[in-house]
Amino acid sequence: MTTSTKNMIDAIASNDNIEAEKQFKSTLATKIGVELDNKRKDLAGTIMNKPAETKNDNITQSTEIDN
Repeated sequence: MTTSTKNMIDAIASNDNIEAEKQFKSTLATKIGVELDNKRKDLAGTIMNKPAETKNDNITQSTEIDN
């Protein structure tokens, strides 16, 4: 159990709802931050490992014009 979780439980046990809320928000913000950081790293790795796209200006597209 992490320190912030223990502090939250202790605050709930002592009926200190304001402190419990602060600890809850702190714990949640930390967990969300860690997960977002992990997702950022995964996405960056995916983007960096993606093969470079080549631009080919010689490709022509057919266009139909209705009269």
